[in-house]
Amino acid sequence: MNSHFQIVLRIGLLIFFLYGFSSFEGPVSDHFDGTHFFNKEESEQTFVDHVKWLWEMETVEWPEWIHEPSQPPPVAGVGRGELQITYINHSTVLIQIDEVNILTDPVWSECVGPVSWTGAKRVRAPGVKIEDLPHIDIILISHDHYDHLDIPTLELLIKTHNPIILVGLGVKSRLELLGENKIVELDWWQKYTMLTKKIEFVFVPSRHNSGRTFFDNNQTLWGGFVIKSDSGNVLFQGDTAFGEFINVIKTKCSPIRLAILPIGSYEKRWFMKTQHMNPDDAVKVHEILNASYSVGIHFGTFNEHPEQTIDAHEKDLSTALQKYNVSETKFLLLKFGESRMVPSCRLKQAIFQPVYDRYSIEYK
Repeated sequence: MNSHFQIVLRIGLLIFFLYGFSSFEGPVSDHFDGTHFFNKEESEQTFVDHVKWLWEMETVEWPEWIHEPSQPPPVAGVGRGELQITYINHSTVLIQIDEVNILTDPVWSECVGPVSWTGAKRVRAPGVKIEDLPHIDIILISHDHYDHLDIPTLELLIKTHNPIILVGLGVKSRLELLGENKIVELDWWQKYTMLTKKIEFVFVPSRHNSGRTFFDNNQTLWGGFVIKSDSGNVLFQGDTAFGEFINVIKTKCSPIRLAILPIGSYEKRWFMKTQHMNPDDAVKVHEILNASYSVGIHFGTFNEHPEQTIDAHEKDLSTALQKYNVSETKFLLLKFGESRMVPSCRLKQAIFQPVYDRYSIEYK
């Protein structure tokens, strides 16, 4: 397909797909003006900025499809004090902690967009088949972009798992057709507590945006989640640019046992620097948080920002780790479908332990 035709098509989709409007009504705050949410740090991009970015886009060829080696399916659950992470794809991560199974931004669709035949197509299968998931107790939705809020996937998960779904302000109206009885909206720094498991979920700021079209920009709230437990805290940051809010998260939510940080879709930098971290930013966040361990996500799944090679994030992360003298055993990338046990915060010299060793699962 001609690259200029692709650009025109993308602009057309921005303009004509008026899909899934949401309008939050609530009190004015330091990040809500009564109509739209906003970041405390500069992040606005105009329609002209979008057009310029699309026009200047220098597309890089990605593989049509990548066949990943199969991984052992995740275990049914972990005990008190234990933490296991499984990278599924994009920003979809299975977090198993203190007898609770948590799924982030679940996406199993072949294409993410307004309808099934538009939008970015996947180049890898999800690392875990949806039918191989253990019982899911909680789903965390960072924001309502199509590659993070996937309605067909949520419909299936609700039918098969009936989980509690935590979302930002305004996002609940996106999910009205799915039923509202177990959907909980949160503002930044609001909490949801599972008293029986002694686990608290805090919706924390991020530097990003929201919307399903160009016309409903920032009418719902975006953010990350800190999962607080007696055995250490887990940060799932969703989509975000680098910002001063990281220091606030550190002050309020330390110690961080595991930080799950986005490292992909970061070019062109003049456009993306207020929306997406690059690997250098992510390693700086790891250091600022003094996180015991970090894992990179949001890469190599959907060909949505084709200005980077399929492996650019890996090369740039390796460069950043060397720059900041951070060990690859402390900030790593998992294979699609790979599970790892995360050591306790107290075990400073420990490393991620492959699950197939710990559970004596044959690995091929």
